[in-house]
This record gives sequence, C-alpha cells and structure tokens, in this order.
Amino acid sequence: MEKVNAVVDLLSESWRLNQFTKKLSNLANEKLKKKILNQVARFDKHFQAATEEFGLEVLDFTGADFETGLPVMPINLADFAAEENLFVEAMLEPTIKLSGSAEIIKRGAVVLGRKVR
Repeated sequence: MEKVNAVVDLLSESWRLNQFTKKLSNLANEKLKKKILNQVARFDKHFQAATEEFGLEVLDFTGADFETGLPVMPINLADFAAEENLFVEAMLEPTIKLSGSAEIIKRGAVVLGRKVR
C-alpha cells in the first residue's frame, strides 16, 4: 500500500505542477509560451500513459456543479448556505480513482464558487 500511496502522491503533485505551468505560460512572450506549451503537451501524453499503466484515473471537476456526492473536499464550504447553488471554481488537488471502478483512492481538494444566474 505504501507504493500505491507514493504513486498517488506523485501523480497529484505532477498534476499540480502541470496546472501551474499552464497558468505560468500566459505570462511568457509568444516564443517562450510556445516552448512551454509544447513541453506541457509532451508531459500530458506521458502523464496519461503512466496513469493508465498504474490503473488509475486523475479527475478534474473544475466547472462542475457541486453536489454532496462529488469525491472532493471543499476548503471553503462553510462560506456558503446549504441552499445555495455552488460549482467547483478551482481544483487545488485532483481526485484519483481506480480505473474502471468507483473506488476513490484520493479525494481532490477544491475551492467552491456561487453559481450566478
């Protein structure tokens, strides 16, 4: 189980670094931005292959409606009333689950936002 936890931690941290790199590329000039995005695309390809090899799926719920059954841990749920319509504004850490199964290995961490009508 320790090896599984190590893989899950590695996948989670790799995902976080990749998301940060994508955001950081917006600050670069066009030439550097292209290089960064090419590297991110290469990473995404290898990251997907590795998750499949380990039999895991990395889930990102950004933009999804928030429901109590969603496999995430909202860090700001107490900021809202129970009857408010909420959505996942940002994923801080991804949800990781066993491929082909409903078994959640690690719940993602999220920031919720109020849905505007």
